Amino acid sequence: MIDKDRVAKAKTDIINVYEQLETLILTGKEEYLADPKSSLALKYLLIEAVEAITDICQHLLARKKGIACDGYIDCIIKTGRHGIISSSLANKLRRLTDLRNNLIHRYWVINDEQLYDMTIENKNDLTEFVNQITGFISSAEKAKE
Repeated sequence: MIDKDRVAKAKTDIINVYEQLETLILTGKEEYLADPKSSLALKYLLIEAVEAITDICQHLLARKKGIACDGYIDCIIKTGRHGIISSSLANKLRRLTDLRNNLIHRYWVINDEQLYDMTIENKNDLTEFVNQITGFISSAEKAKE
């Protein structure tokens, strides 16, 4: 059985991250790059988003498909493979998860301008994820009836 409160909280976290990302990048690239706190905030927000996304993925895979995950990237891949989200969205989120791992483990230091550009290009993946998860849960509930 899906823990609706858990999923709702994580979806709210993702939407909150999206809104905060919008606020950060709304100032424009020059202002963003001029304030060192902006890139730190952006990095943290992206980490938070991945944490919430993978929490939902892990939960739905376990509860609806009986499938365990072995890490963040594995959760994203399996969620796409098993039809919880589209495979194209899973591929996009996998790149976000790779970025999260790079930020956490400091495998490489990302350029602040690249991070800004990547965020502009991919921020809508967060709302698309929320929409697809909402659709999946709705379909799962209808199938139960």
